[in-house]
Amino acid sequence: MLDSKRPTTETRQLPPKLSLLRRKLSQKAKQEPKFRFYALYDRIYRWDTLMTAWNQVAENRGAAGVDGVTIQKIVGSGDDETSGLIDFLVELQKELQEKRYQPQPVRRVYIPKADGKLRPLGIPTVKDRVVQAATLLILEPIFEADFLDCSYGFRPERSAHQALEAIRANLAAGYREVYDADLQGYFDSIPHDKLMACLRMRISDRTVLKLIRMWLETPVIEETDDGPKSTRPEQGTPQGGVISPLLANVYLHGSTSVFISRMDQHIGPRHGWCAMPTTSSSWRVTRGRSWSIGWRRNWRTGWG
Repeated sequence: MLDSKRPTTETRQLPPKLSLLRRKLSQKAKQEPKFRFYALYDRIYRWDTLMTAWNQVAENRGAAGVDGVTIQKIVGSGDDETSGLIDFLVELQKELQEKRYQPQPVRRVYIPKADGKLRPLGIPTVKDRVVQAATLLILEPIFEADFLDCSYGFRPERSAHQALEAIRANLAAGYREVYDADLQGYFDSIPHDKLMACLRMRISDRTVLKLIRMWLETPVIEETDDGPKSTRPEQGTPQGGVISPLLANVYLHGSTSVFISRMDQHIGPRHGWCAMPTTSSSWRVTRGRSWSIGWRRNWRTGWG
């Protein structure tokens, strides 16, 4: 059990009440696939949720956002080793309760890719990362109940290695068909309106939806030779945001489901589907057939 009075990097075991809440949300979502959850916001600012979110953000460390505030600065801001953190979380909880919370701009940096190109990375402030992590703790079990078993990318307790094992098992069973689709600039190209429509299929809590919409529309600040440049994104969810992988999977779930459904109609019932990330912006699907066929194409994210 996490000690809510002290910062810790232990995240493998959640507080009992939070763990129970997540199990109940997951069970409800599995039992009623069309149920829309309507009372979630107050769960996000519960003390055990915020404390667990802090622990996860602190464990991941990471750079400061546009405000320059680091994990260490928050912890060291009080009279002793814990008072700074407690003050930070108490004030954050109050902001959320009173609905005064506003995300700060995202700091954009670039990291090198294997092919020599640069990938944009958005770094929210520590405060925003904590709120995103708290929101993730509540929303994740709901959407995880919907995701396909054959999906492995950016999901808890799943990895590309497991996807490779599933592919090897399909090949060993005589399956030979491979579909390789490259989602070009996927994180940066997700349409906000369609993503929000996907979220509304499960979430009816307007405050939670507003919270996510604010993160999607938060300005991005980038240092240039001419000084800081601020832009407001019209699409995409920034790589680097704590909640971005879940949002990307929520939207990808729709396109993957449509793809598999159409392939099933075209070449018969599915056997051995396995969707996996080959990079941060692509995925591969394998399907069993006794004969071999393959194709490759760019896949737009404007499905449906």
